[in-house]
Amino acid sequence: MINVSVIVPVYNTGRYLKRCLDSLVNQTLKELEVILIDDGSTDDSFMLMKEYETAYPDMVKAFTKENGGQASARNLGILKSSGRYIGFVDSDDYVDVKMYETMYKAAKKGRYDMVECHYHYLCEERKRTKEYRPRGDIRQFKNRKDMFINPQVSPCNKLYRREVFMHAGVDFPEGFVYEDTAFYIKAIPFIRREHYVNERFYYYFLRSGSTMNAIQSRKVGNIFPVLSGILDFYKKNHFYETYREELEYFCVKILLCSSLSRIGRIKDYRRVRQLCDMTFSYISDNFPGYKKNRYLHGKIGIYIKLVNQSNSRYIGKILGHMRRG
Repeated sequence: MINVSVIVPVYNTGRYLKRCLDSLVNQTLKELEVILIDDGSTDDSFMLMKEYETAYPDMVKAFTKENGGQASARNLGILKSSGRYIGFVDSDDYVDVKMYETMYKAAKKGRYDMVECHYHYLCEERKRTKEYRPRGDIRQFKNRKDMFINPQVSPCNKLYRREVFMHAGVDFPEGFVYEDTAFYIKAIPFIRREHYVNERFYYYFLRSGSTMNAIQSRKVGNIFPVLSGILDFYKKNHFYETYREELEYFCVKILLCSSLSRIGRIKDYRRVRQLCDMTFSYISDNFPGYKKNRYLHGKIGIYIKLVNQSNSRYIGKILGHMRRG
């Protein structure tokens, strides 16, 4: 019986892949499988994947598919996996060799549906590695509602019970760049028990050629259909009223912080202006009373100031919009 399946989407990361795979095949947890999904790479990534599959036939399984994006690779990996718990690693990152044994033992002991650990947030600059403050407030959550408040939505520092993925709609929406956000939020109602392991087991690297950076201007507007999909999911499954205030907080904060920051890094001024207008319209249409939200009370101004400096010319417009609302 496989206790943990680790799914690794791979796309043109041959330069970093060996480091990633070495950290996985040397895990102290032995009842573990590594599911590698090549997403149409054009470098030597798939060749390297096959080498590891040959060297570790009882652990590593390599598959290839036409390019469809990270979400489609993860979804295929879930279908190919057999573990009681499922984890994810990006192919240009790596993990501590004790990560999955520690997290699986915690999950098994407490019968948890999700176990989360801390991580290192790194950037390689001019042949040296610099560590930054991690994104998200990584902590032991108080309850399900607390999971909406400033989380790290990436699945890479988490271990999920397999049954979580068996619910309709709890997957990574394909064709979007905010698939982590959608999956994390949709999974929450099915997380009966979760646990935090206070160890920095995951090594996440920020790279200029990453998926988010490479398609910044083309797909940054995906945030609107992704958030609409989340809201529709909660309404369809009768979760909306239970989590209405938390959803409002989560969505508005994304729109006025991380999404606005990404918009501000687009070089096409007309596109920036269009996306800013779309942001304000979306908030007005879906969250007209957001200023009364107890989670947002007194914090919006602080959040706006955290937006990337490249957005500074829009701060006045944003604050003016808020005052008028």
